[in-house]
Amino acid sequence: MVLVSAKLISCKQWLVAAMLLCVAALPVQAFQLQAMNAERVNLNDYVGDGRWTLVMFWSTDCIPCEEQKPMIEAFHRDHHDKDAKVVGIALDGLENLPGIQHLVDHHQPSYPNLVVFTDVFHRQYKELTGKDFRATPTYLLYNPAGEVAGVRAGRIDRAMIESVVAGQ
Repeated sequence: MVLVSAKLISCKQWLVAAMLLCVAALPVQAFQLQAMNAERVNLNDYVGDGRWTLVMFWSTDCIPCEEQKPMIEAFHRDHHDKDAKVVGIALDGLENLPGIQHLVDHHQPSYPNLVVFTDVFHRQYKELTGKDFRATPTYLLYNPAGEVAGVRAGRIDRAMIESVVAGQ
Protein backbone atom coordinates (compact mmCIF):
# COMPACT_ATOMS: atom_id res chain seq x y z
CA MET A 1 0.00 0.00 0.00
CA VAL A 2 1.13 3.55 -0.74
CA LEU A 3 0.09 6.68 1.12
CA VAL A 4 -0.96 9.39 -1.35
CA SER A 5 -2.69 12.56 -0.18
CA ALA A 6 -3.53 10.93 3.16
CA LYS A 7 -5.22 7.99 1.37
CA LEU A 8 -4.04 4.42 1.25
CA ILE A 9 -4.14 2.97 -2.24
CA SER A 10 -2.88 -0.31 -3.56
CA CYS A 11 0.34 -0.43 -5.52
CA LYS A 12 -1.67 -1.48 -8.58
CA GLN A 13 -3.92 1.60 -8.31
CA TRP A 14 -0.87 3.80 -7.87
CA LEU A 15 0.86 2.30 -10.92
CA VAL A 16 -2.27 2.65 -13.04
CA ALA A 17 -2.69 6.29 -12.07
CA ALA A 18 1.00 6.96 -12.61
CA MET A 19 0.89 5.45 -16.12
CA LEU A 20 -2.09 7.58 -17.11
CA LEU A 21 -0.87 10.75 -15.46
CA CYS A 22 2.60 10.55 -16.93
CA VAL A 23 2.91 14.20 -17.88
CA ALA A 24 2.60 17.34 -15.82
CA ALA A 25 -0.46 19.42 -16.61
CA LEU A 26 0.31 21.23 -19.84
CA PRO A 27 -1.56 24.19 -21.27
CA VAL A 28 -3.74 23.40 -24.26
CA GLN A 29 -2.07 24.01 -27.62
CA ALA A 30 -3.89 24.67 -30.87
CA PHE A 31 -4.77 21.37 -32.52
CA GLN A 32 -6.59 21.80 -35.83
CA LEU A 33 -9.06 19.09 -36.86
CA GLN A 34 -12.08 18.55 -39.04
CA ALA A 35 -15.52 17.61 -37.75
CA MET A 36 -17.43 14.89 -39.59
CA ASN A 37 -19.60 17.62 -41.17
CA ALA A 38 -16.43 19.10 -42.83
CA GLU A 39 -16.24 22.04 -40.42
CA ARG A 40 -12.71 23.01 -39.35
CA VAL A 41 -12.45 22.88 -35.54
CA ASN A 42 -9.85 23.13 -32.80
CA LEU A 43 -9.46 20.60 -30.00
CA ASN A 44 -9.46 23.57 -27.59
CA ASP A 45 -13.17 23.94 -28.34
CA TYR A 46 -13.84 20.54 -26.76
CA VAL A 47 -11.86 20.79 -23.50
CA GLY A 48 -11.78 22.98 -20.39
CA ASP A 49 -15.49 23.21 -19.70
CA GLY A 50 -15.22 22.06 -16.07
CA ARG A 51 -15.28 18.35 -16.96
CA TRP A 52 -12.52 15.82 -17.54
CA THR A 53 -12.11 15.10 -21.26
CA LEU A 54 -10.81 11.77 -22.51
CA VAL A 55 -9.55 11.99 -26.10
CA MET A 56 -9.27 8.68 -27.95
CA PHE A 57 -7.02 8.63 -31.03
CA TRP A 58 -8.16 5.76 -33.24
CA SER A 59 -7.76 4.49 -36.79
CA THR A 60 -9.94 2.43 -39.08
CA ASP A 61 -7.54 -0.53 -39.13
CA CYS A 62 -7.00 -0.66 -35.35
CA ILE A 63 -8.55 -3.79 -33.83
CA PRO A 64 -7.86 -2.75 -30.20
CA CYS A 65 -9.57 0.59 -30.95
CA GLU A 66 -12.69 -1.24 -32.10
CA GLU A 67 -12.59 -3.42 -28.98
CA GLN A 68 -12.28 -0.34 -26.73
CA LYS A 69 -15.10 1.69 -28.33
CA PRO A 70 -18.05 0.07 -26.48
CA MET A 71 -16.37 0.69 -23.10
CA ILE A 72 -15.45 4.25 -24.09
CA GLU A 73 -19.03 4.88 -25.24
CA ALA A 74 -20.42 3.54 -21.95
CA PHE A 75 -18.04 5.76 -19.97
CA HIS A 76 -19.14 8.81 -21.99
CA ARG A 77 -22.82 7.98 -21.57
CA ASP A 78 -22.44 7.56 -17.81
CA HIS A 79 -20.43 10.75 -17.25
CA HIS A 80 -21.09 13.36 -19.95
CA ASP A 81 -23.87 15.08 -18.03
CA LYS A 82 -21.76 15.52 -14.91
CA ASP A 83 -17.97 15.19 -14.67
CA ALA A 84 -16.36 13.75 -17.82
CA LYS A 85 -16.79 13.30 -21.55
CA VAL A 86 -15.09 11.69 -24.55
CA VAL A 87 -13.88 13.02 -27.90
CA GLY A 88 -12.79 10.62 -30.64
CA ILE A 89 -10.14 11.59 -33.18
CA ALA A 90 -9.67 9.47 -36.31
CA LEU A 91 -6.10 9.40 -37.60
CA ASP A 92 -6.86 8.19 -41.11
CA GLY A 93 -7.24 11.76 -42.37
CA LEU A 94 -9.57 13.26 -44.89
CA GLU A 95 -8.22 10.81 -47.47
CA ASN A 96 -10.22 8.03 -45.77
CA LEU A 97 -13.31 9.97 -44.74
CA PRO A 98 -15.66 7.29 -46.18
CA GLY A 99 -13.99 4.57 -44.06
CA ILE A 100 -14.14 6.77 -40.96
CA GLN A 101 -17.80 7.61 -41.61
CA HIS A 102 -18.58 3.89 -42.04
CA LEU A 103 -17.20 3.09 -38.56
CA VAL A 104 -18.90 6.11 -36.98
CA ASP A 105 -22.20 5.00 -38.56
CA HIS A 106 -21.61 1.44 -37.34
CA HIS A 107 -20.89 2.38 -33.71
CA GLN A 108 -23.11 5.48 -33.55
CA PRO A 109 -21.14 7.05 -30.68
CA SER A 110 -22.81 9.75 -28.62
CA TYR A 111 -19.49 11.59 -28.38
CA PRO A 112 -18.06 13.71 -31.20
CA ASN A 113 -15.54 12.25 -33.61
CA LEU A 114 -13.09 14.48 -35.42
CA VAL A 115 -10.53 13.84 -38.17
CA VAL A 116 -6.85 14.86 -38.23
CA PHE A 117 -5.12 16.67 -41.03
CA THR A 118 -2.48 14.02 -41.73
CA ASP A 119 0.10 16.52 -42.99
CA VAL A 120 0.34 18.27 -39.59
CA PHE A 121 -0.82 15.65 -37.07
CA HIS A 122 2.55 14.36 -35.85
CA ARG A 123 3.90 17.90 -35.34
CA GLN A 124 0.73 18.98 -33.50
CA TYR A 125 0.79 15.90 -31.27
CA LYS A 126 4.45 16.41 -30.33
CA GLU A 127 3.88 20.12 -29.60
CA LEU A 128 0.92 19.20 -27.39
CA THR A 129 2.44 16.29 -25.46
CA GLY A 130 6.19 16.63 -25.88
CA LYS A 131 6.24 13.04 -27.17
CA ASP A 132 6.28 11.33 -30.55
CA PHE A 133 3.03 9.61 -31.49
CA ARG A 134 3.45 5.83 -31.26
CA ALA A 135 0.30 3.82 -31.95
CA THR A 136 -3.45 3.55 -31.74
CA PRO A 137 -5.29 3.59 -29.55
CA THR A 138 -3.72 6.50 -27.73
CA TYR A 139 -5.50 8.50 -25.08
CA LEU A 140 -5.08 12.04 -23.82
CA LEU A 141 -6.76 13.06 -20.59
CA TYR A 142 -7.55 16.72 -20.03
CA ASN A 143 -8.36 17.96 -16.55
CA PRO A 144 -11.45 20.13 -16.00
CA ALA A 145 -9.37 23.28 -16.58
CA GLY A 146 -8.44 22.04 -20.06
CA GLU A 147 -4.82 21.10 -19.37
CA VAL A 148 -3.29 17.85 -20.59
CA ALA A 149 -3.09 15.72 -17.46
CA GLY A 150 -2.12 12.37 -18.96
CA VAL A 151 -1.05 10.53 -22.10
CA ARG A 152 -1.34 6.80 -22.63
CA ALA A 153 -0.57 4.67 -25.67
CA GLY A 154 -2.39 1.35 -25.78
CA ARG A 155 -5.51 -0.05 -24.19
CA ILE A 156 -7.01 1.37 -21.04
CA ASP A 157 -9.60 -0.08 -18.74
CA ARG A 158 -12.62 1.67 -17.32
CA ALA A 159 -11.44 1.36 -13.73
CA MET A 160 -8.36 3.38 -14.65
CA ILE A 161 -10.42 6.23 -16.07
CA GLU A 162 -12.95 6.10 -13.24
CA SER A 163 -10.25 6.30 -10.56
CA VAL A 164 -8.68 9.39 -12.12
CA VAL A 165 -12.01 11.17 -12.64
CA ALA A 166 -13.10 10.32 -9.09
CA GLY A 167 -9.80 11.68 -7.75
CA GLN A 168 -8.78 8.35 -6.24
